[in-house]
Amino acid sequence: MDVDEIRRYLDSTWKEVVEEAASENAAAQVPEADHDIDRFVDSDQVTLRYVVVTQLLGKVADHDRSLLCLQAADGEQGAWDARSFCSNVIVPWVFLNHNVLGTSPDPYVNNPARRSRLDVGLNALRYREAWEQLADWFSALDNCSPTELEDVFRRCLRSVARRLSRQEFVYPVPNRISLDNTISVLNKFLREPSGGLRPLAVTAAVMRILGDALSLFFDVHAQGLNEADRAAGVPGDVICRERDGRIALAVEVKGEKLTIAHLRSSIGKAVEAEERLTRLLFAVPGIVRSDSEAIEAKIEEAWNTGLAIHLVELKTFIHSIFALLSDDLRPRFLREVGAELDRRGVYRHREAWRQLLSALTL
Repeated sequence: MDVDEIRRYLDSTWKEVVEEAASENAAAQVPEADHDIDRFVDSDQVTLRYVVVTQLLGKVADHDRSLLCLQAADGEQGAWDARSFCSNVIVPWVFLNHNVLGTSPDPYVNNPARRSRLDVGLNALRYREAWEQLADWFSALDNCSPTELEDVFRRCLRSVARRLSRQEFVYPVPNRISLDNTISVLNKFLREPSGGLRPLAVTAAVMRILGDALSLFFDVHAQGLNEADRAAGVPGDVICRERDGRIALAVEVKGEKLTIAHLRSSIGKAVEAEERLTRLLFAVPGIVRSDSEAIEAKIEEAWNTGLAIHLVELKTFIHSIFALLSDDLRPRFLREVGAELDRRGVYRHREAWRQLLSALTL
């Protein structure tokens, strides 16, 4: 593959890997560690991180290349110019992916990569053991089939995706933003299906801003997306606590319209929770019309037992809040949404939020 072809291959394979990681998150499956590769991708040495990705992809592009060769050399079998390949393919890709491997503009100019091969000159290296391990691993892989090599490279990208999930993004939040633009960004962000992750992140962020601005809550904690509320002993997706630790408000977040079944289930969690709950808020896009009478009756029944239930449409709720609060809290809210997305670690939604904010600053 030439440079353009290998760039397209890298982009398409990366897209598949991050979508796969998002599916695992949605299914509450923690991506498994891969020690053989993670030890290199997560190395403290920036050059080593770049080298493991560069050498693997370089050999995917041309299987006649050797994983152990770092420089082009006349007459040496499998020799190739890994430095130029890294600068032309890997460095731009890393830059577009939040510098996940580091910020070096030319990683192969550093001493550990200024050798003809990975398995020579090891005695002079500061981190000899790590480079020896990489050389040994590549030696075992150098004669594998193209299909086997692509499988290893995909594992490598999965490791990079895990690294990225732990890394905070830099979100370009403007210093000032109008209320209309704030709601417009939210409309675009919440429009895409996310299995409930996006509305949960937005709800947690707005409750933190609201609680702090009006001294309503001392702490706001959002559940994991697939964390069972009953198992955790809490009655909602977002729990707002007072200074003494008591629950002031629980918020249930739904990406779809509320049904009577949803309502009954949430009330059941409130009743079974370890702590007594008196206020429950539903952040929902509306209610199922055929269930409206049953929902109203159930809310009234809950009120008579000491549980006050209120329904709000999330974007309308946010519009009303920021129409009253200080203008400088809107950028803070946008940053808090990003921070909550970082806690979730799903690349697709974090990148979508970053792109929406980038469009504001153009």
